[in-house]
Amino acid sequence: MKIGILITSISNFGQKGFYNAQEIGLAKSMAKICETVEVYKLVPIAQEKKTEKICENAVLYLIPSKNSGINGAMNVDELNQSLAALIHFSDTQFSVSKVYHWCKKNSVQYVPYIGVVESHSTSRLKQVITNLLFEKNLAAYRKCYCCVKTPTVQKLLSGMGVKNTIVTPVGLDLDLLHKDYKDTPILELKNKYGYCEADKVLLFIGRMIDEKQPVRMIDILAKIREKDTSYKLLMVGTGELKTAVEDRIEKFNLQDIVQVVERIPNSDIWELYRLAGAFVNLNQQEIFGMAILEAMYYGCKVVAWKAPGPNLIIENGRSGWLAESNEEVIERILDTTDVGEAAHRSVLSEFTWESSAKKMITVIGDQR
Repeated sequence: MKIGILITSISNFGQKGFYNAQEIGLAKSMAKICETVEVYKLVPIAQEKKTEKICENAVLYLIPSKNSGINGAMNVDELNQSLAALIHFSDTQFSVSKVYHWCKKNSVQYVPYIGVVESHSTSRLKQVITNLLFEKNLAAYRKCYCCVKTPTVQKLLSGMGVKNTIVTPVGLDLDLLHKDYKDTPILELKNKYGYCEADKVLLFIGRMIDEKQPVRMIDILAKIREKDTSYKLLMVGTGELKTAVEDRIEKFNLQDIVQVVERIPNSDIWELYRLAGAFVNLNQQEIFGMAILEAMYYGCKVVAWKAPGPNLIIENGRSGWLAESNEEVIERILDTTDVGEAAHRSVLSEFTWESSAKKMITVIGDQR
């Protein structure tokens, strides 16, 4: 079969070399079981149109497009009419109806891949517009067999009349991981990043926007240090709340305790998971959580706010910790239970792209 993967969302999130793109991980795994995989990814209109080889029988087409917010204006003429199926990272994208009708016209099976069913924008107006337009998406989803990222989304869609769904989690691309991470002593990595052996490093990775709650992380650190002054914080990210984070650091006089790095290349990110005592995710709307999976792979304890993604990934108290208050986050960080090995095994058994690709192929085969 010749399979297409479509990403119509356009945003400045991530940068090549600093972010593991989900569509690339899925394409590489699909390429192991399909004749050809074609990835169509919309990029800002100012960028150059490009074609890049992903692997032996998978190719990436970067297509400059106009956009409204994160919604790319898809030109369906760019798509290959000989595809057997098109997997669309669709969510609340405005292009769903247009792409669905193109697929129907050309006898291409349309497979929505859905991680969210409502707008998470901080703008009330954008929320209202997106949620109203989502009704058109539902009309298409009700006629398709949909792949969904979490049981939470599956349940929400079921309540909206979308009955044919299968949970197909986001996975890790094992080719990009540092498999020999245990061979590197933790102390060596601590020294590299300016820590001493006694330091207990908390790791926070994410854009500094309200959804990720970076300011709350500073508040939590201040409370933790009232109990144990050996804790320090390493934050990776930048964004509109960076100044607010810096102000909060100064308020608690934590300038020598918090290290902020704007970005770390993918090739080095494993070092942070390896040296950290815990990885903290405070996103209360987390759709999935690639960084959570990466941390778990490297045996780093994860403490995550309860949300659809973490609730699926983490077996509370065994492979990581779930929390729903600052106090609970603090309690879980201070807990000394070793969950690293269970976390690593869980990722390998349940959350790889190869596993999800096989599920998608089954759906495609059953519907043809």
